Amino acid sequence: MYDGNQVIRFENKYKASDLTGLGIELTKRKGTGNYDKSRTQFNYSYIPLSIPNLKTHVYTKLREQNIYYNDGKNTNLVNGAIVSSGKDFFQSLGMKFKESNRIHQKGRYKGEPILVPDIKSKEDIPVKVKEFFDYSYQFLEELVGKENVVCADIHYDEDTPHMHFYFLPVVDEVKRKVFEKDKDGNLIKHEVISKDGNTKLLPIQKKDENGKGIFEIEKGNFLNCDQFWKKLGGKASYARIQDKYNEFITSKGFNLYRGNTGANKEHITKAQHTLNELESQINNISLELNKNQKLNEIELELQKDIQKISDKELLNPVKRKVVGYKDEDINNIIAYSKNLKKDNLKNIKNIKQKDIIIDDLKNKIDTLSSENDKYKDTRAIKERDIIIINQKKLIDDKNKLIYSLEKQIDSLKQRIHFFIKLCINVCKALGHKIGIDFECDDDVDLDLINDKADDINFKYEYRNNYKSNDEFER
Repeated sequence: MYDGNQVIRFENKYKASDLTGLGIELTKRKGTGNYDKSRTQFNYSYIPLSIPNLKTHVYTKLREQNIYYNDGKNTNLVNGAIVSSGKDFFQSLGMKFKESNRIHQKGRYKGEPILVPDIKSKEDIPVKVKEFFDYSYQFLEELVGKENVVCADIHYDEDTPHMHFYFLPVVDEVKRKVFEKDKDGNLIKHEVISKDGNTKLLPIQKKDENGKGIFEIEKGNFLNCDQFWKKLGGKASYARIQDKYNEFITSKGFNLYRGNTGANKEHITKAQHTLNELESQINNISLELNKNQKLNEIELELQKDIQKISDKELLNPVKRKVVGYKDEDINNIIAYSKNLKKDNLKNIKNIKQKDIIIDDLKNKIDTLSSENDKYKDTRAIKERDIIIINQKKLIDDKNKLIYSLEKQIDSLKQRIHFFIKLCINVCKALGHKIGIDFECDDDVDLDLINDKADDINFKYEYRNNYKSNDEFER
């Protein structure tokens, strides 16, 4: 049994415009949180801000450590992490909680009092709680590098104890694109039509023999959020960190459930939630398709059986000449018999269809019962999460492949367009040389130009076989 849920969340989009407000919240405890100023004195800083203004602090640290960065408004200067758990976990470590004057407005605790830490002195903070945050800080510091930590604080003055950890996403090397250059070392550019329909010139990236873009590695000290997370595993990096943190904190004696924590799925990522919905839709559609196929087969069988019903099947022409009966009476008997058989077949069809619907309902009941049992078992939930992560990774890999192929196709289209334009220009130039003028691209007679080119090439190559032009003239 677990003592609580693991909560470690990352945010990698703190730009320069975000730092002022974040700094005020950290130092002056002003913001959207429920701050109890009587407990603020018990907050603890592993690395306090050396300068009150967080934005100035970050830029100073970048300069002092000679970190190269792009000083644009959209640059992700700082990344952050929050480490915490539920109240049950901290209570298991010996921390006391008390009722506040507020109640939960939603979730499974809706209507119940909100409990907050009962801290009146430093002695009210259990040693095990301090150790939990100490080990968590140690894990994050080793992950990002001590020199890159901007600040780290434990907050006891909000509803649940938690640690804020902010750092610079620094890497020691970056991948840069290699572009095509002419003989003078100038970039070769091509026309690209943007989404707004405007044409702009962009450099052409070099490609290898397989058509893949060529990159070069530059060593140094770089602030690069994108490559920082790619180095840790790209889109799978968050899940890997969650796994490593759970192994680490468990080895220190803390029993936390690693998964999408939160009783109301508060921490399930949007991607995982979307994947769950898609999988559910696919499963429902498959079941519905299977059911409809079976019902359709029954309908087809009925139609075939009805078509088999004919006058010949019931009464042949010889039998129609029954003594004492008119032809009209015989026909009425035949029609009545046919209708009876059709009704019988329809009844059989209805019975079969109801059997299918009953089986379908039984399967749904069995499925719901099975799912209910799974959700009772924590290990089963964990296995489900692992499957979801693997499926998400597979989808991400496929999307990357599709994106790569689309990029290659776009590049080829641009090169083909450029090559065709080049060929037409060369043909026009050749036409001017041999006395043929073309008013527009559509007027270029490629066959004529090709014949003229063959003549010129033949004379040129033939002439070069002789030692001098005089000998060629003779």
